[in-house]
Amino acid sequence: PVQHQLFDVPNQTGLTNLLSSLDTNIDPYLKPTQTKNLYVITSGTIPPNPSELLGSQRMADLIDALRNMADIVLYDSPPVLAVADALVLANQVDGVALVVQAKKTRLGGARQALMTLYQSGANIIGGILNRNKEKRSGYYYYYSSHSTVNGHGPTPSPVQVQPHRRKKVPLLRK
Repeated sequence: PVQHQLFDVPNQTGLTNLLSSLDTNIDPYLKPTQTKNLYVITSGTIPPNPSELLGSQRMADLIDALRNMADIVLYDSPPVLAVADALVLANQVDGVALVVQAKKTRLGGARQALMTLYQSGANIIGGILNRNKEKRSGYYYYYSSHSTVNGHGPTPSPVQVQPHRRKKVPLLRK
């Protein structure tokens, strides 16, 4: 959990505390940031059963409540291949963006994470290149869920979108 550090907000109480309690009021858990109209619900204390909490009816109710409160709700989860938390959450939200780290994420690992998400039924809406040192990179990927392989559901179909007059930067390195 690092969002509390990035947004410089306390993490004594957060999502896990809300899900573990009988509290129905979300407001005390919404921590304002220095950005106008941006609020963060931090992780809170690490429970022994995070996947169970994320897959609970309380979490489903919270997702619905937040969906009704905000225009956009972003969830930061652990890596897909590391723990089950990301997959549990991926199937409850409207869309998933796969985050890869520039010059560190291996192509095979990214492909495996992508296929794991697709096989779980997650709606993959795109990808995010994280920690890119280039100031002017312009090489993006869009994954369409409209194609199928052998009629067995969606598979990633990369389409390169290159902004005008920008340097190509590879998304992943082998």
